[in-house]
Amino acid sequence: MMFISPWLAVAGTVAMALPILIHLFLRRRQKPIEWAAMELLRRAVQQNQRARRVERWVLLALRCLVLMLVGLAIARPATLTAISLDRPVVLAVVLDDSVASRTASAMSPGETAFDAARAACIESIRALPSGSSVHVFTTSGLIEHTNEPVQPERAIATLNTLAPTYEPSRVRHAVVRADDALRRTTMPGHIVLASSFSRGALDTEDQVLPTTKATLEIRDVGSDDTGTAAITSVMQRTLGPQSIDSVTVDVTVTRPGQDTARRSVPVTVTDTKTDRSAIVDAVFIEGSQRAVATVTLMVDPTVTKHGWIATIPSDRQPADDQRCTTISTRSSNSVLVLDRERLDVDEGSSAQWIERALEPVPGLGLSHQRLDPAEVRASSLKGASSIIICRPELLDQAGWAECRSVCESGALIVIVPPTDETFVDWQDPCSTLLGPGVTIRRAVVNHEPPQRLQAQQPVSPITQLIASELTELVAPVEISRSIVIEGPSTAFSPILVMGDNTPMMVLSTRGRGVIVAFATAPVPSWSTLATKPIFVPLVQETIRQGEVLLDAGNTVTIGLGRLPEGTTELRPIRGSTTTDPTLTVDPSGVIVGDDATPGIMEAVMAQGANTGASRRTTLVALNVDPSACDPQRNDAARLTAWLNQTMSVTPTTGTKIKTTQSSATASAWLLMVAALIVLVETLLGRMYSVPEPKAT
Repeated sequence: MMFISPWLAVAGTVAMALPILIHLFLRRRQKPIEWAAMELLRRAVQQNQRARRVERWVLLALRCLVLMLVGLAIARPATLTAISLDRPVVLAVVLDDSVASRTASAMSPGETAFDAARAACIESIRALPSGSSVHVFTTSGLIEHTNEPVQPERAIATLNTLAPTYEPSRVRHAVVRADDALRRTTMPGHIVLASSFSRGALDTEDQVLPTTKATLEIRDVGSDDTGTAAITSVMQRTLGPQSIDSVTVDVTVTRPGQDTARRSVPVTVTDTKTDRSAIVDAVFIEGSQRAVATVTLMVDPTVTKHGWIATIPSDRQPADDQRCTTISTRSSNSVLVLDRERLDVDEGSSAQWIERALEPVPGLGLSHQRLDPAEVRASSLKGASSIIICRPELLDQAGWAECRSVCESGALIVIVPPTDETFVDWQDPCSTLLGPGVTIRRAVVNHEPPQRLQAQQPVSPITQLIASELTELVAPVEISRSIVIEGPSTAFSPILVMGDNTPMMVLSTRGRGVIVAFATAPVPSWSTLATKPIFVPLVQETIRQGEVLLDAGNTVTIGLGRLPEGTTELRPIRGSTTTDPTLTVDPSGVIVGDDATPGIMEAVMAQGANTGASRRTTLVALNVDPSACDPQRNDAARLTAWLNQTMSVTPTTGTKIKTTQSSATASAWLLMVAALIVLVETLLGRMYSVPEPKAT
């Protein structure tokens, strides 16, 4: 048995003498005075004194024992490990090779946190007693790099072949895997966890580290977050008349809260298709940790899809200094309106009103074309990125299946309820498309008096660019008839809400696609929506912002996101530093291995059911998770609690802390015994005390 804080153990033992010293100090030596009348009383007192002396010694011993136990508990006893006894052990090193390890090390200038953590692991391996063996684990992947315990020199060679990845950190899972491996051995186990323990490397809001059977050694190599900045998003703007010759994006840059010296960060945006680039400063307002740079680039209108890369100057955490996005040319595909021509509708059909909103003036707006719902098949929807279903009751089962397939592959579907009464079941396939748990009531609700829209509408990406005028725009709208769309908040989000809190317009996603559903039809007998100023911007923003959301669906976070369905491989185009020409993708859309690097990639997708006969490609942006790159230090107290340890973990770099999970348990038992002794001492004290004389 040893103590993590041996001096506290010594102090607790010395404190045991405190009651004795107090007893001796308070003893008073008085000069006896002989008094003949007290002789008989003296003999009685002497007989009682012998028994009282034993009682006092018992109480004194208990009080001394309490002080000693409390001192030993504070010193945190720990069992001597096999390493400290120079006996062979099985060591499991857990190396942080996540994207967070790319930050600069505060311990070793000129090195990354990964370099310092690897050196700490090698140092621990070289200190092993003779006859020991080693497992090698990393926090980025779900594999063991050695498969079985190997000789120390071979483990060091394995560590020297490793490099930091762009994957998020999974410290908890890595330690659990290491502990599971050590539980299968008969020799004593020891775990070394080497990391910077930054906010990106460790989420202290997550579950705490579970108790390990093996002893755990924490090697904190620290991180340096001074002067760092990160690109967190690149979002396209679509406000105002749309130009086919230029595209504008907003690049959001963040900085640590303590960094007040930096006033601006230059942002460079490059189009990988045309090699055009522009540089704009992201200017931070005093006290703000967020700045936005607005960049406009000329594009080739003949190119349907572009890959853009935004970069800032490299700093102490270079992994988040680049962010990629894909941008579609809006005029490349016409909006497909599903409706059947009718001549008996005096007020105009939903499709007619929507087509006027799409293109208010011939040649100005969004181009569109009409298609009969009965003709919806795979060939007729080929290349469509935006589909407005105005007659859902005319879609057969095959038509709904094709719409669902196109949506999952990356298309915008807008659904408008039919204006005529019908017994055809269109509600169920529509509900299925919107998401699990969604229902659409079959009965149409008549509102008398007509419903108005709420003045304060929800925040939605569809209406974000007209949000400042939304209160005035929704004020004159009246709803006379509507359908009821119900479902959990996880299935869809409201875009516009009526006065009774029922949604008038909802937004959902499916696969890589986006679905927007109206609860009322844009015809005068149902609502005044189509005749009010809100209708044109609402319809156009639904298409434009819906396609912006589709582009966001082609942005994949490394280690977290999934690639488009049917993707078989990725080919680097720009921004990627991988030496492998292609990346393999499994059937679930996850990249095989941990070789993915940020950049614009060409996703190769097979057509048909695993035939591979016909292939198509699309651009995909691979990015790191900005939160996984955060180089800021974790709070020491929260880090200690996450590690499930009782010792204090200081933020000082280069600390080497050895402990065992049994130290907390032993300290708790010592404190419980001390509390029990205090209770016994209290009861005995009351029992041995001299009773007060009764008043006469």
